[in-house]
Amino acid sequence: MSIKSQKSLNEECTEIFERSYSIKSASEENPSSDDEEEYVSKELLKKLTPSVLSKLRKCFKRAREKKARDLDKKVEKVMRAAAAEEGIEFVESVPLDTEHLYLNENGFVSALDNILGNPKYKPHAQTLYRAIDRFQTGRVSWSQLVARLVASGARTTASRLDTWSPVKEAGVVRLKHCNRETIVTLISIEDENSFCYVAVSKGGRIGIYTGDLKLLKSYEVFYHRSGVRSRVRNCWITDAAHMRDVSCLVLSASDRSLTIYDVSTLSHTPLYCVTGLPNIPTCLAYCPTTEAGYSELLVGTERGELIRLRFLQPRVSLLHVKVPDTINYYFWMELSCPPHSTYCSIHTCRSAHARSVRRATYVREDILLSCSHDTVVSLRMKYLTGKLDDYEITVHRGVSCFDSVTALRLTVTGSKDGLVRIWTHAQRTPIAKLKPNCAPVPVVDVKIVETENVVLGYYNNCMIHIWDLYEECLLQSVKLKFPFLGVLGKRIEFGTTSIHLGPPRRKSGINAADETGRSRRGSSVFEGSTGGLMLQMESNMDGEQVDSAPLDRSEVLVTCNDSVYILSFRDIDASVVGPACRAVEGRRPSVWDLNLSGGRSPSKQVTPRTTLAVDSDIHLLQPTIHSTFDLDQLIAHAGLENILEKDFVLTRGFKHDLNKKMFEMQSKENKRKSSVCIGAPYLSLPRYTLDPLPVFHHLHERYERVKRWILSWTKRKRHPNGESNHDSAK
Repeated sequence: MSIKSQKSLNEECTEIFERSYSIKSASEENPSSDDEEEYVSKELLKKLTPSVLSKLRKCFKRAREKKARDLDKKVEKVMRAAAAEEGIEFVESVPLDTEHLYLNENGFVSALDNILGNPKYKPHAQTLYRAIDRFQTGRVSWSQLVARLVASGARTTASRLDTWSPVKEAGVVRLKHCNRETIVTLISIEDENSFCYVAVSKGGRIGIYTGDLKLLKSYEVFYHRSGVRSRVRNCWITDAAHMRDVSCLVLSASDRSLTIYDVSTLSHTPLYCVTGLPNIPTCLAYCPTTEAGYSELLVGTERGELIRLRFLQPRVSLLHVKVPDTINYYFWMELSCPPHSTYCSIHTCRSAHARSVRRATYVREDILLSCSHDTVVSLRMKYLTGKLDDYEITVHRGVSCFDSVTALRLTVTGSKDGLVRIWTHAQRTPIAKLKPNCAPVPVVDVKIVETENVVLGYYNNCMIHIWDLYEECLLQSVKLKFPFLGVLGKRIEFGTTSIHLGPPRRKSGINAADETGRSRRGSSVFEGSTGGLMLQMESNMDGEQVDSAPLDRSEVLVTCNDSVYILSFRDIDASVVGPACRAVEGRRPSVWDLNLSGGRSPSKQVTPRTTLAVDSDIHLLQPTIHSTFDLDQLIAHAGLENILEKDFVLTRGFKHDLNKKMFEMQSKENKRKSSVCIGAPYLSLPRYTLDPLPVFHHLHERYERVKRWILSWTKRKRHPNGESNHDSAK
């Protein structure tokens, strides 16, 4: 480029910058940028939506241009003739498409004015046109406009690798309740105002932990079934799942059994135990209650079967209850016969995989996903409705684990060959293959963190590799420094699920469920700043949410053996959401928990043992006043003409005081509701004053007389004079 043309180009860029800066907002533009592509008005680029571009494309005209010069055609003709003399024939060239879409400056500006309907974008359109037509050809093509839009979007997007902040290692915690047993999985039990972890060990030890991994309670699964507190040989827990809509926890064991616990409180109660399954269950998945009114439990077995246990009345009871006050035992074959057939049904998909099912989940209520080490059907997406065929994906050496996100329609799988593959739903070819910069090592677990847009891969050498979900580039590799690594003779074991999301943290406000110094009564007495005692009522007694601040989960928990490693994506000064209030310590309900204010009773979560209570909307002491009707007319229609003539003040002592009875009935009803909601209906029973015991002073003399007669009769009986007992009695 000559010096003159370069000077004119610089003058043109200066003019474009001055004109565009004069019309664009200072809050939306960056006038200090040196790149000329940033000078284009962003306000106009935001208006170029797909619908606007579709209308704009129709305004472009078609023109024919010569793709080859006449000289080139003549040279080609001479070469073909010379080659024909030598006996060589060239294939006829494919005619090039000479169709081009173009617009001149006036047509481009007027088209945008007509489409947008606002003349204020005319300077923006002129600036955009001159930025595209840099060589002043007098027209711009559609391909040039598209390239300009793509370049503008790519310019504003920086590489994730350049802006990535490394994750921080927050430490490692050893779960003491495991007693050196491997952690199978961590179950998150949460609602709007409470959160806790349930750690399941391989030997059947269950520990309930807070969000910061502090032990609250622990118990043993096999002790509830056998009554012996010792490790059961040849029996271990294979997987666990949370049935969140009915507040239950289901555990599968290698003795071909399923055990269901009620986890509505921190004191877990065993409800059902199903034994005698056809094969050993290896994985579990649960689908909450659908619109049809049923829920499903998916069980993957060691034989490659997928068993769906459908609960027909989950809100009433999962299974038929034989004994209400203890655990109920069932045999698997009983569930398909009455009376269990009214509560559940069994559907089996045989030969879903040739080898054992490693993991399974519900993508939707009618689509389930399962994986296996089967080299033929490594990943199966099954449509339960039967309207579509199953998608079967083949992966070399099978699939060990996967994680699926329904909102993104993405599935990430890990295999023994060390590759992490990203799939879209209903596609048999992966869209990306992620591989760390090291030798191939089997993948233990994978996880998609939606909030951070990253993919985590956990390998059996205790390495965590982090990739960007969209750019598919390796962001960071972290070596987990567990304390038992390098110990001679220590075996490294992993559970069914090894990567878990961290606890939710409340960014602002105080978490009412995790306050220290709270009493276990209906109100909280705490020490104020001046040293005095202050009374604060708990807002969640009426079911109100304490704080509506957003929750953040910026941590990831990685398990190995009996330890948990914590990784944090960023620093957050927020408190962890604690367990449910008044449930940290087990206790008996007291009268202090009753809601005697006359309002609505506190709400309680629905469990299989409880049913939804129907709240009455009848307010006996709050009559409804119809201001649009005549009061005298209403009283006449009701037959209460003489009601206003009575003196209700003088009827207070009457035996049939209607107002008093109505008030007592309402009070008793409120008390019964409050007692039932806290799990202590006996507190609503009426208390009676016992009569004093009768006094027996009038029987004292008779007692003394009988006592003396008995003593004298015994002495005569033993007299040595030889008289008979009959004579002595006389």
